[in-house]
Amino acid sequence: MVFLKFPFKAAAVLMFAVSVAAGCKQPKPKIIKSPPHYNFGQVLTAKLDRRLLEISGLAWDNQRDEFLAHYDEKGALFVLDKETKQIKGEYDFGEKGDYEDIAIYKGVPYILRSDGVITRILREGNSVRGVEAGKLGISGKNDFETMYADTARKALIIICKNCAMDDKKTVSAFAFYPDSIGFVNDPVFQIDAAKVEEMSPHKTSKFQPSAAGIHPKLNKLFIISSASQLFVVTDLNGKVETVTELGSQLFPQPEGLTFKSNGDMYISNEGKTGKSTILRFVYKP
Repeated sequence: MVFLKFPFKAAAVLMFAVSVAAGCKQPKPKIIKSPPHYNFGQVLTAKLDRRLLEISGLAWDNQRDEFLAHYDEKGALFVLDKETKQIKGEYDFGEKGDYEDIAIYKGVPYILRSDGVITRILREGNSVRGVEAGKLGISGKNDFETMYADTARKALIIICKNCAMDDKKTVSAFAFYPDSIGFVNDPVFQIDAAKVEEMSPHKTSKFQPSAAGIHPKLNKLFIISSASQLFVVTDLNGKVETVTELGSQLFPQPEGLTFKSNGDMYISNEGKTGKSTILRFVYKP
């Protein structure tokens, strides 16, 4: 047996280092679960042109085989390449405003303003113009960031971010029928926000939807809440089924959500900490 001899000072330093190492436990890495049929650990990232630094809405145009997006405070429609996500075209459709989401219904793009006004986008040759299609007529101070197409209902659905009629326990959704009566001022459904909080994997702020879309394969509603960093899956009537977390590194400010027909999911981030991005997650049946 061989004994190593250390000078007293060296031995003292070594013993101190060992005791410190023994007393300091390494923090466990935080594990963030992915929503059903996706893996947040496997992502393809596309960085966007700075003209889309504040990308606020994202939609996949299945007929034209391209992405549509818009800027938060500018009345402009952007056409993005299906592969590179680079800007193919930029078209002014209206004045400056707080535009929050975009959805496509029967091949026609619609853009939601935060006060509940929906603009129909008319594309005529190489020109684009916007026409006000309707405004939700509920009282009080209301704020919207989310709109998606529900073909079964033959409607566009907008979901409250903050609406005067809601309390902390509910989040209301309203239907706009482009082919017939326009807006109905009574909620088409309400989401149980208390249930979302109960199922949340972390202590969170108020559930405030910032993007949503119906999954083309699962026929479920996928909802992003940027403020509370949550990913919520419900049925088409807003009944909460799963709640998972959105990690802030991958999702610094998620504001857009869309699907391709094969189930692949695309989420856009505003450029909060750098360039804006579109993230692709492959659908796994």
